[in-house]
Amino acid sequence: MKYNLNFGTSVLLNVPVEKFDLADWIVNFSCEQYVACTPASRSHKYSGLYRDADGDIVIRNNEYCGGFMMTQFYRPRVMQAHHVRMESRTKARFLQVWPMIFPLYWDLKVEAAGADRTLFHCRIGARLPFVYFIASKLMRTLFWSQQHADEETPLFAYYAARWATRHDADQSERFWL
Repeated sequence: MKYNLNFGTSVLLNVPVEKFDLADWIVNFSCEQYVACTPASRSHKYSGLYRDADGDIVIRNNEYCGGFMMTQFYRPRVMQAHHVRMESRTKARFLQVWPMIFPLYWDLKVEAAGADRTLFHCRIGARLPFVYFIASKLMRTLFWSQQHADEETPLFAYYAARWATRHDADQSERFWL
């Protein structure tokens, strides 16, 4: 599927890539941690994990981003130690008024960036209906969405690094270089 709104950012961490298991972390990522990942904008409202009728994992997130109040129902498409990709049929309200539904992806990756260093990537994309896509250009949705990613990604990386090092006797509180 071709997405017409794509954004994201990366963070360099001083944790070896071998310690990360994003698939394990994401299903243990608490609502409190998710909400704490947007301290300035307070965009994240809720996160919860449940299983659907078929027993498949669904992660529900409620957040405000780029002019949209959204409820995402993420279903894992890739669940690997160094790569998690989830896709959602997202319900949203454009400018908190007009209802819409659109596909959205959330892609997390880690890769080695030298000895004992990891590059944590967070990418997000949406396929907005044409009219909303044009309106989003006028109100600079990509700019605001990128600001949102720049705020949340370092804290996603922090919580993933804390999970990765949870068994270390000398777990650091500082993971950035």
